[in-house]
Amino acid sequence: MTKHIFWIASYPKSGNTLLRSVLCSLFFSDTGIFNFQLLKKIVAFEEVSRLRKCHNTRAEIINSKNWKEKNLLIFENMSEIQNKSNLGFNEDFAFFKTHFNGKNFNGKSFFINDYLRGIIYIYRDPRDVCVSWARHTDLSIDASIDFMLNETASIKWADEEKFKDYKSNVPVYLSSWENHIRSWIDNKFSCPFLILNYEDLVYNKSDTIEKLIDFFEKNYKIKISDKKLKIKNILNSTSFNKLRNLEVKYGFNESVNNKSNFFAVGKKEQWKTKLNQNQTSMLENQFGSIMKKLGYKFNK
Repeated sequence: MTKHIFWIASYPKSGNTLLRSVLCSLFFSDTGIFNFQLLKKIVAFEEVSRLRKCHNTRAEIINSKNWKEKNLLIFENMSEIQNKSNLGFNEDFAFFKTHFNGKNFNGKSFFINDYLRGIIYIYRDPRDVCVSWARHTDLSIDASIDFMLNETASIKWADEEKFKDYKSNVPVYLSSWENHIRSWIDNKFSCPFLILNYEDLVYNKSDTIEKLIDFFEKNYKIKISDKKLKIKNILNSTSFNKLRNLEVKYGFNESVNNKSNFFAVGKKEQWKTKLNQNQTSMLENQFGSIMKKLGYKFNK
């Protein structure tokens, strides 16, 4: 077995796409200037095409299962789904985006330790995740909260429209926001592991890029050429305004809601004007312990 997977992981709407934009500009651009085509270098693991390559997760089997059985079937076959030949690349290793819960489902693990090359996990204030998830999915704030509290929550694998033989929902198991966070940050991994937060990536981007560079230089002996130029260009070309303008001009295929741009606001503490007191208290009461651990301050 080869250590061929480097996970870029997060709960949805926590900064995964922005992080990928920075990493793609850092590693797959000579100048550090970002464009949407670079995101093809770090694609989502959860693409239905991968299930089609695995005998036990082909459409007729998946379609015959209920939600729990589907999840169990997918987790039972993670070793084959994550096999290098099924992932479809020839390089030594590749980055993959994932929103999967990092622990397990009914005792079956998402991780294949022998495949792990490295992990970066990014998290975000759950109150802002709630606002962003509501906007992204066209849900109400209350429905967004319910989703984040749901310990059986899941989203869809990508490309279901393309592969219509998968006639019913194929779940990407998330669990609640807290369970998702803990499944990654409380885990003991056999590979280098870096934890970042969305707020630093937006408001202290230069320091965060330096932290990323140090992580790869220290753990993988990777040297970044023209580092100062790249950092300067990354800061400019991955600013939220630049990303939003790119989406307006060219569209963005990760957007699922025609009523709102994927790159909509990009600021912290949106919740202060979007959540009422009851909604804020609900999230703070439910997630208080982990929020304190992550350094988030509570509403007064």
